[in-house]
Amino acid sequence: MIDTHCHLSMVLDENKNIDYNQICDILKQMKLNGVTHAITVGSNMRDSELSVEIAKHYDNIYCAVGVHPEEVESFDIVELEDLVKTNLNSGKVVAIGEIGLDYYWRKDNKEAQIEIFKKQIELAKKYNLPIVVHCRDAYGDTLEILKQYAPFDKGGVIHCYSGSIEWANVVIKLGFLISFTGVVTYPNASNVQEVAKWVDIDKFMVETDSPFLTPVPFRGKKNNPSYVRYTLEYIAKLKNKEIQEIDKNTTNNAIKLFKLKIK
Repeated sequence: MIDTHCHLSMVLDENKNIDYNQICDILKQMKLNGVTHAITVGSNMRDSELSVEIAKHYDNIYCAVGVHPEEVESFDIVELEDLVKTNLNSGKVVAIGEIGLDYYWRKDNKEAQIEIFKKQIELAKKYNLPIVVHCRDAYGDTLEILKQYAPFDKGGVIHCYSGSIEWANVVIKLGFLISFTGVVTYPNASNVQEVAKWVDIDKFMVETDSPFLTPVPFRGKKNNPSYVRYTLEYIAKLKNKEIQEIDKNTTNNAIKLFKLKIK
């Protein structure tokens, strides 16, 4: 079982340094819940640097680096490319992300978001990496950009999927997977649940997006990668399939997309 999207770089001590003691505790919880690996994902330059450091520290942690649309002010394409080039051969940087568009929080900087999204897609293509896409209230522009840059030979994932079946069908045809968080377990998330029922088992993954979006039955508490089990189990029930089948397929989907070298 793999948590394909978490933010371990947010596990910091009082001095804003990586809290390795807390992360070790999280890794123990992961093992107890059958979660063998995780991908920690950057949201700004500092966050991406910390994600690389964490991934290098642990054999079963990988990372994605990139700048989230809410963090466009921190974007520096030279710094980001240097981070990718310096660490690409380590096998630990497995994607560019999370990148994309978010018009929920801000709409006044759409042009900047779009420009930075495009630059990061171009970076991913240059270094033959998949992309991790964030899309919130920006389905039209996101799809237009993805179509513009298709085909995506290395693939990608629409993380924390919350769109329609129709939109999912289009992006899957473009070569993307979709990924479900704990949101799918929420009683008011009927639209996400319908997508989870519909999607083929070789076209999706599971994630926590921790420390956010904690699944039932722990909703209201801080999320962590070990809780991805509850999202996977819920989806298995929705699809009327064995947990082991969903686990095997989502794990294989992640290994294939991110080219994970798992022994």
